[in-house]
Amino acid sequence: MNPRLKAQLTRAGSFVLAGGLLYLALRGVDFETVGRDLREANYWWIGPIIGATLLSHLLRAWRWTFLLDQIPPREKSRPVSLTDAFGSLMIGYMANYVAPRVGELVRTANVSRRYRQPFASVLGTVITERILDVFTMALAMLTLPLVFAGQLGTIRDLLLDPVMDRLPHIPFWIYVVGTAVMGALAYLLYRWLATGHWARFAATLGSLRDGLATIWRTPRKAALVVSTVAMWFCYGLMAYLPFVMFGFNQAFDVGLVDAWGIMLLGAIGVVIPSPGGIGSYHYITIQVLVLLFAFTQDAAASYAILTHTGQMLIYVVTGAFFILRMGFTLESGGSES
Repeated sequence: MNPRLKAQLTRAGSFVLAGGLLYLALRGVDFETVGRDLREANYWWIGPIIGATLLSHLLRAWRWTFLLDQIPPREKSRPVSLTDAFGSLMIGYMANYVAPRVGELVRTANVSRRYRQPFASVLGTVITERILDVFTMALAMLTLPLVFAGQLGTIRDLLLDPVMDRLPHIPFWIYVVGTAVMGALAYLLYRWLATGHWARFAATLGSLRDGLATIWRTPRKAALVVSTVAMWFCYGLMAYLPFVMFGFNQAFDVGLVDAWGIMLLGAIGVVIPSPGGIGSYHYITIQVLVLLFAFTQDAAASYAILTHTGQMLIYVVTGAFFILRMGFTLESGGSES
């Protein structure tokens, strides 16, 4: 299949998924009530919400520099500044609304170009950072039984059972086709390497390994832990403050600890491959609020729409600012040799 056509089909599929989940999430919602909630919200809380959001990403960018600084130096390379790391990160977040996960490649390309580092090495630091995120989220998930004591059965019914129920119904031919596709890809890779590309492939793997190993080489492991904890605390605030803004913290008895649990479950929606979590975040967040906290469908939709749209606006505005400031292009700046 033509690579461009394949990319377009993948992008179209992600938007279809997002649209379907968004329809399911907002089906039956009274948008007049949502509009009233948005009009009556206390917008003095917008400043703290924006501050917590930007601070969380500034902490992420700071943590990323610990890894970037440990990439083996090259001629004319220099340490990555916090400003450039933050700008590349925000440009990447903006790009995620074009296609799922493309932002990771975009921020990698921007740093690679500006600092003349191999693309694969910078990508290795991004992969390492995401592995650290998965590990941290797994630890955070261990707090769910404390937050939702007595409600784990509802969470299982909401998130796990629908997936597990569908697994036995996947047609056998899908497994056959999947195996055939993987085999064909392995064969094409073998043929490509056999035609003289091995040296270049090995150099790319070496650069990727350099990026992956940065977490072991960095001398700032304590700062790595502190920045991670502070970043996740900001995520909790980002989930809680919109409840205060709407007055839902009192109307539905939602505290900071509850918001922490809601944030963790809502993060699952962001992992689903839809552009910027559109649809998937709304669906899971609304279901959690309705089933676990007795929110009305309209109030839950107001919260989901505000939090997701607000973050999207922050990413787009900040990302656009740094595109203008940094003169962003998609060229990578370092070869893999």
